[in-house]
Amino acid sequence: MIFIRTASPPEDRSWPEDLDWPKVLLMTEVARVVQDARGEVTQLDSGTLELRLATGEIYHLGEKTVTRIA
Repeated sequence: MIFIRTASPPEDRSWPEDLDWPKVLLMTEVARVVQDARGEVTQLDSGTLELRLATGEIYHLGEKTVTRIA
């Protein structure tokens, strides 16, 4: 499982300034989905993260892209 901080970035001044905020927000939501047992994340041999939702959808989370597989 990946540890992702859940504080509100604009209010928490300890966050680095150069973060990719859309990616941070997406990964925070992915962490919530996994925590709520509505999905699971695994790392593929290629390094890509695979998100499998309880509803059957599968997504590959790349460095700059999200691809729906099924």
